[in-house]
Amino acid sequence: MDIKSRSYGLLVVTLVSGALLPVLLTATVSTNIYEFFFGVYAVSAVTSLSFLAYRKRVGEFYRTIKDPRKLAIICVTGIVSYFPIQFGIAFAEKFVTASLATAIFRTSPLLMLLLLPPLLRERLSKYQIAALLLAFAGLYIGISGGNLLGVFQNSNLGIVIFLILMALGYALSVILIKKYVFDIGVVITVSSITMLLLFTALMAANGFPLLPMGVTQLAVMVYVGAFFNVFSFFMYFTSLRPVKATVVANIYFFSPFITFLLAYTFLGEAIQPYYIAIALLAGVGMIIQSFDKVGGRYIASNRDSNVRHMAIFDVTGIFANTGEMGINTAIRGGGRILAVKLDNRHIDHVNKFSDVADASGIYTDSNSRITGESKYVRDVLGVSDGEFVVMKAGKLEECERFFEELYGRIKEV
Repeated sequence: MDIKSRSYGLLVVTLVSGALLPVLLTATVSTNIYEFFFGVYAVSAVTSLSFLAYRKRVGEFYRTIKDPRKLAIICVTGIVSYFPIQFGIAFAEKFVTASLATAIFRTSPLLMLLLLPPLLRERLSKYQIAALLLAFAGLYIGISGGNLLGVFQNSNLGIVIFLILMALGYALSVILIKKYVFDIGVVITVSSITMLLLFTALMAANGFPLLPMGVTQLAVMVYVGAFFNVFSFFMYFTSLRPVKATVVANIYFFSPFITFLLAYTFLGEAIQPYYIAIALLAGVGMIIQSFDKVGGRYIASNRDSNVRHMAIFDVTGIFANTGEMGINTAIRGGGRILAVKLDNRHIDHVNKFSDVADASGIYTDSNSRITGESKYVRDVLGVSDGEFVVMKAGKLEECERFFEELYGRIKEV
């Protein structure tokens, strides 16, 4: 199975498990929320360590925890990944329905667009901006409680704003996973231990409350801690890196509607019209992005650079598990892989580039060592017959210099 098919398939699996989560978390309403999540992350820590040992990545785990900068980034990523989607939703469900919590929270794929330019240096297209405006319209409906002329009459205003902040935090986690190409199993293990320490501290601050839990609560605790936090997150993060943010948003269009159906079936929750309105506005925004052809283009650090004239894309995530040592070394060193499609008549400029510059880290889609990755890169860039892809792996400043000079050569033709 190629990278694209595998990634899309894993996203669909995690779509269903993610839609089920808000329904399961209603089990925390009748128990102590700190105790519940302490148990969840104790299960997650044990499961993730076992999974890491099974994948023979324990050595990578030790190397990571010895690197203060890398460890800090992963700890932050873990908190903004797990805390919003679990504690955030569970806490909100003590005051609002699972359906409303989901409708608000699932705007996160669109809120993620706010973070693309500053954190991933990706240019927003007019389609993405339109989608973001629809998300804001949906959030306004949520804040108003469905009463567009009575914003301050919403008794749940504080919880809705809390959910918006949780959605924005979760959006940040998606960006961090795409930006920093760490081993996913290590990220999950460090995150699980971080969250376990956090909830140990919260338990201590609350006097270590212990309330009896029934079979249902214990079953949900084990499911969330083992399957969702480890295996579902592993599938989600693995599929997330190579896929464009707009595609992820489109797939997750269905998530709130699946939750609505499950909440109605198992919890008997009435589905308010404004819940559907919020989800539809977010969904339409995601569909609008399917028409996007330029969103995700790399923003050059120098506004006066000729690189701004080229449709360059950051495709680092596609090579997260590559066997090509040159690219692997570049990524481990904090580098990126930028790519651009060109007309075949320019291929000689690329082939002869080594005559005047260091050819290290320069690849085309015809390179036999990256066949699988190249196929997906061509798909992302929309390469047609008569075109090819040139990629540069290395520090961003190196990549920009390469494309600056390449553009100068092409312009002379």
